[in-house]
Amino acid sequence: MNFTINLATRTYLDHRLINRVAYSSIALLLVLAAWNIYRVSSAMGEKNFLSSEIAAIEGRLSAKPSGISDSDFTRQKGRVRFYNTIIERKSKNWLAVLELFENATPEGISLSLLSMGKASEEWKLEGHARSFKTVRQYLEKLEAAKGLSEVTLLSHQNMGEGDKAQGVKFAFTCKVLH
Repeated sequence: MNFTINLATRTYLDHRLINRVAYSSIALLLVLAAWNIYRVSSAMGEKNFLSSEIAAIEGRLSAKPSGISDSDFTRQKGRVRFYNTIIERKSKNWLAVLELFENATPEGISLSLLSMGKASEEWKLEGHARSFKTVRQYLEKLEAAKGLSEVTLLSHQNMGEGDKAQGVKFAFTCKVLH
C-alpha cells in the first residue's frame, strides 16, 4: 500500500481561534489600563485634597491665637521646638549606633570625640592611634561596616615630641544609615 499525504494544503492552525484570543486579551488589557488610570487619578485627587487640608490646618496652627501676646507666643513656640528636638533624639536607637561604632573600632584606637553633625545621620569621630597603619585599618573597617556610608578622613597628624612620634591624631566623618 502506498500512502500519499499532502502536508502543504492542510491547515494546522486555527486562525479564527488565535484572532479571538488576541482580541479578547487586548480588550482585557484595555479594561485593566482604564481601571488603573481611574485609580491613579482618584489617588491624585485625594492627595491634592489632603495636601490642601494639611496646609489649612498648618496655617491655623501657626497663627497666633487672639488674646496672647507676641512674646508669650514666641516663647511657647520655642518651648515646643525644644521638646520636639528632645523627643526626636529620644526616638533614635543610640545603643545601636554606639554598638555600630564599637564593632568597627579596632585595637589601638581611642576615640576622644563622637558627635552627631547638623544632619541627624552625619557623625564626626576624632581620636588617637598608635600608628597611621592603625588609622588606615580603622578607615577600612568603617567603610566595610554595614550601616555606615560616606566615610571620609578629614585630618591626621603625628603627635609627639622631638624626633620620636608617639601616635597619630585623626578625624573622620561618616553617615549612619539607621
